[in-house]
Amino acid sequence: MADPEPSPTPAAAAHVPNHEKHSEGNPVNSPAGDSTSPPVSSITGARRRQLLAALKSTDRTVDRFDRLISTAAGQERVLAVTGYLAHTLHHILSSAPWIAFQARLSLLARLRNKSTSPSPKPTPSSSSSSSSRLLALSSLMSETRFTLRLLGLFPLWTWGSQTLKHPPADKPLYILTLLQVFVNVIYQALENVGYLAQKGIVSKKFVDRWGGIDKWYIWSTRAWFGHIFFQFFVLWRGTVLRRRKMKEEAGVEGVGKEEKREALRKEIRAWRKSLVNNVCWAPLCLHWCFEKGIGFPEHLTGLVSFMAGAWDVWDTWVATGLS
Repeated sequence: MADPEPSPTPAAAAHVPNHEKHSEGNPVNSPAGDSTSPPVSSITGARRRQLLAALKSTDRTVDRFDRLISTAAGQERVLAVTGYLAHTLHHILSSAPWIAFQARLSLLARLRNKSTSPSPKPTPSSSSSSSSRLLALSSLMSETRFTLRLLGLFPLWTWGSQTLKHPPADKPLYILTLLQVFVNVIYQALENVGYLAQKGIVSKKFVDRWGGIDKWYIWSTRAWFGHIFFQFFVLWRGTVLRRRKMKEEAGVEGVGKEEKREALRKEIRAWRKSLVNNVCWAPLCLHWCFEKGIGFPEHLTGLVSFMAGAWDVWDTWVATGLS
């Protein structure tokens, strides 16, 4: 709320010239009495309120973003989205349709400004430099995530330990979870060794003895694909158990029926989100499992990778505004 504007003092009013005093109340002769021009004080107050509202909105957004990146999972999501979007924009700006669109806009601008001095044409070098910066940003985000994942074996250990201590009641789901933990440990260990060898920390002679850095990365990706493969069975098993539970609870009235329906709705939403993530990653991961790939378009890898985690990022962002 803006502070009230100060009113004119009697001393200031005594120094008003006589001809101005005689014109008071005359809308023609007195600009201060013109109803079409608001006082300067009201304009200042309105601008102050707009500024305070903008600062408050910005503060709320920054606070939500700070909560988003306050966890390791949140940081991973932000870095991944930034890298994938930068990769996608790089290929869009480098595509033939976009270059043709830019050329057409430049031609229209020159035709409209025939009478004036022609504006400088956008050179291909400037367009390529902007797209190369996006690719550099994508590469930086990827390398940062590689560095942070050097500690990824610790949460995997915790995941496996909790699974052994508190196994799922369903035996197939228990076995699938243990298999996922196993392949993820292989994936993370191979990636860590390959990345550290690439940075000159681990002996390259040791890595070359077992096929070289690229081979380590490929086998790491194959282990990751094993996780995706098993995840399809986890999702299938979850559907079987959910249907079985729904049949058992059908027709049963109780006090917590609405709570059960809400829990079921959240469970189905999480299942769909996991399915979308898995479906998007499966072809990409399979493509990276082979040295020459399987023919997946390179310019679509960033977009599909973004689609894999977009739903989860959105839900995480919405959750920051609920607390």
